[in-house]
Amino acid sequence: FYRLLKYSIKNILRNKFLSFSSVLVLILLMFFVNILMVMHNLSNSLIDSINSKLTISLYLKDEYNSQHPDVLKLMNDIESNFKNIDLEYLSKEAVLENMRKKSEELVNIVKSVNPLPSTINLSNIKINQYESLNKIIEWKIYLLTEFKQNSNSSVEYRNQYNRIIKVITILKTLKIALYIIIFIFLMSIFIITYSIIWNFIYHYRDEIYITKLVWWSNVFIYGPFIFQGLIYSLISFILSFVLYL
Repeated sequence: FYRLLKYSIKNILRNKFLSFSSVLVLILLMFFVNILMVMHNLSNSLIDSINSKLTISLYLKDEYNSQHPDVLKLMNDIESNFKNIDLEYLSKEAVLENMRKKSEELVNIVKSVNPLPSTINLSNIKINQYESLNKIIEWKIYLLTEFKQNSNSSVEYRNQYNRIIKVITILKTLKIALYIIIFIFLMSIFIITYSIIWNFIYHYRDEIYITKLVWWSNVFIYGPFIFQGLIYSLISFILSFVLYL
């Protein structure tokens, strides 16, 4: 081990410029990998932040309320299967009162008739739960009405779900793209390290040929080059980490 390490250091010092340039390139690549990992963490935070703002509102038909067995079954199924999801039931009166807090004038237009439906609000849904949640809601889709906010905008459940799925697909695509970029950089580090060591082997091919003629083993011939690659990688990792910090 000592002799292999000794000859690997000797190889590094024999071509200082190539060693310096090799370490420099590896430092830059490893530094960018660190930056990409920061972007990965930021993307997770961004996804969680966006997802926390995504809510689903289930608007019930007039003949259904929180006391109806089918509505109770729907809410119980959601709460039992998804412990983290926040479920809130709002009666027609509660929905109207919430609207009153936001816009008194809008409530005055409604006058004596309350056209707002009873609502089940779902929030704090994890990204990987939407499909399973959708299956449960689809079984009770007959409970829901197509509530229109205005003449051009429908907030019917399936419209909400499709919009959320589109957002989630975009977020997942961005995350996969980031993983691909990180993988490319890691492969580049491996390929460059391999190329550097191969250049050293090619440069010292005459010495390698002579050592083979005198029956030296492959471990002793190529071992120093393997150690050399490890030393380059270790030095580059330490310096890139210091630069990153």
